[in-house]
Amino acid sequence: MSSETSTEPRSLLVEPDTGLRRAWESALRGRGHSVMGTAQREAAKVLSGSFHPDVIVWNAQDTAGDASVRSLRESSDAYIIAVGNNLSSERRTALLTAGADAIITLPCQPNEIAAQATAMLRRPRTTMIATEPTGTRKRFGPLEIDVGRREAIVNGRRLTLTRIEFDVLAFLCAHPQAVVSRNDLVQSIWGPEWQGDSHMVDVHVSNVRRKLDQSAPGVTVIQTVRGLGFRLAAELVEHEES
Repeated sequence: MSSETSTEPRSLLVEPDTGLRRAWESALRGRGHSVMGTAQREAAKVLSGSFHPDVIVWNAQDTAGDASVRSLRESSDAYIIAVGNNLSSERRTALLTAGADAIITLPCQPNEIAAQATAMLRRPRTTMIATEPTGTRKRFGPLEIDVGRREAIVNGRRLTLTRIEFDVLAFLCAHPQAVVSRNDLVQSIWGPEWQGDSHMVDVHVSNVRRKLDQSAPGVTVIQTVRGLGFRLAAELVEHEES
């Protein structure tokens, strides 16, 4: 959800077909949404940063849409609904892997878009079982994390993380000796009522890794334990400081 203090959900529509965009806008406004639309994919990330949408409806008709969805996911916690004509199973899988939360095949009724957005917003992206922010600042090698201030610093540089990316990293740091399963992360961050699958965990972990790598090249911070989940790298845990 947006960090803005507003009870009115916000939707961003990225669709080149003006007729479709206006029909979706009308349906969403009918459900109480504040809506902004654009035909330009290039403008979507800028609008996402200024409008702070809760839901993004994204035209993903061509394969270039995968990279765009991935880019949006790196900078936004908004739910992403990818839409397109005749999307194959491979395309749907690629879009979900890139960070989409739902796929809708066109043509569809505008009310289906609005209903999907409403259903997603019943599962708000907030930390349901938060790590206790005791004001502690911990250090693991080049990584410093302060849960109370919601700051992650690597080699003296503050990481730019979305809220969910920070929560993923914070949960791992709160359990440095443990292997954290995907279900552990889902339960902590999305809450016990989450009905979707766990593909989004891998997307967010991948985004966190990419940002860590940019600040600490060659240093492994998060390890994958095949078949089990994720953990902080053992060599970093050995040098934990409070």
